[in-house]
Amino acid sequence: MRWYHRTVFATRRRWVTLMAGLAACRPAAPLDVFPETVAGVWKRTAVRESSAPDPPDPVPRTSVQRVETASYEGAGKLEARVYELASAGVGLDLAQRWRPSADTVFFNRGRYFVVVKWEQAERKALQEFVKETERRLPEK
Repeated sequence: MRWYHRTVFATRRRWVTLMAGLAACRPAAPLDVFPETVAGVWKRTAVRESSAPDPPDPVPRTSVQRVETASYEGAGKLEARVYELASAGVGLDLAQRWRPSADTVFFNRGRYFVVVKWEQAERKALQEFVKETERRLPEK
């Protein structure tokens, strides 16, 4: 192999390595699970995202990649959290071991686990909120 072929290959290898490193460092796209209005009843009052150093629910800290929390008012009040987990298996395990509590519903879909807590909400409006939230979760 001639010297210029080695130089070109070495430059390409460095370029590919640099691009892979930069792609890994970019911030994750927002989940976009919680719209401004849900089912014409629920109005979002707050939304926040965190990397979950200390999740408020009994979710294994090491399995959580990020958490998105939203508060809604309308046919009552509710707070919903979506956990993006390391794997779908963690979500299934959480769904099977989660302890039911009053005024709370939870479900999982692939790598995502959702907890919805409400105060004085209408049942039908709450069902619509859960259905819409589940529909908006990514397919991962």
